[in-house]
Amino acid sequence: MAAGSHLTPEEIIARIDDWKGKDVRYEELGGGITNHNYIVWVDGGRENGGAKYVMRVPGVGTDMFIDRNVERDCMIQAAKAGVGPAVVHQIDPEGALVIDFVEGEVMHPETISGHPDRLRQVVETVKIFHEKSVFQHKIALFDMLRHYKKLAADINAPMPDELAATVKVLDDIEAVMKRAPVPDVACHNDLLSENFIIDADNKMWVIDWEYGGMTDPYFDLGDFVMEHPFSREEQRLIISTYCGEMNERFFARMMLYRMTSGIWWAIWAMIQHTVSQIEFDYMAWGLDRGVRRAHEVLDDPDYTKWLAEA
Repeated sequence: MAAGSHLTPEEIIARIDDWKGKDVRYEELGGGITNHNYIVWVDGGRENGGAKYVMRVPGVGTDMFIDRNVERDCMIQAAKAGVGPAVVHQIDPEGALVIDFVEGEVMHPETISGHPDRLRQVVETVKIFHEKSVFQHKIALFDMLRHYKKLAADINAPMPDELAATVKVLDDIEAVMKRAPVPDVACHNDLLSENFIIDADNKMWVIDWEYGGMTDPYFDLGDFVMEHPFSREEQRLIISTYCGEMNERFFARMMLYRMTSGIWWAIWAMIQHTVSQIEFDYMAWGLDRGVRRAHEVLDDPDYTKWLAEA
């Protein structure tokens, strides 16, 4: 049975010994395109002396991408670093998770882009887990991309011409990154805006660590840039904040990884288009979020310069 298939919220609740005899209620939490997410109130929630959690049930087919024990380790380490919510329960073998609910404002592209102070806060938060966390899982980025391409081919996932054209440039980028590699750090690798939450004390939290692992920090930043409609000034602000000053080599590295990230998520989307049972247009999402944004780098006048500098 694929991870997460036929596992209902009621079945998860029944398997958590700590909740036996308690008033446990739930409702669906929207926003996910990989898993089924729920808010859970135990004994009336925090305001009534109980507790409030997020319960996540893995979507069918996600075991092709995600090792739930790896995810749990990343979340535990991020929580120790003070940026991630605590893992309360994991239901095995399916890998469903119960996590502390973070009360606060969920970020969106428009609440980060155009707001330099908020952008700096995001980068400083990323630096915390880059510097303080150590994950068990290591990611060789280009090996991972080759694995994704093989997965897509094995299940006859579509490979639109515009995506195939960008995939061809990965060898060039891999060669550039191998010239002078930087040390791996604990990366999130899925830094879309909605994975950042600001609480009432203006503390920033990071959620959803499914794709976490030890890898190149500038891939994490490149993925973040890929996710947002930043101006060139904002893109450069990310590097100057992260490095303490502007660094053209690391800026080039981030921008090339921005394209790499777009290609990765586009291939991921083609696989999800083929296997997922969640109602979502993965094809359109992958072409826009992945391919179009990858081409923004490939078509940039500075692309050749970045290949030389990174």
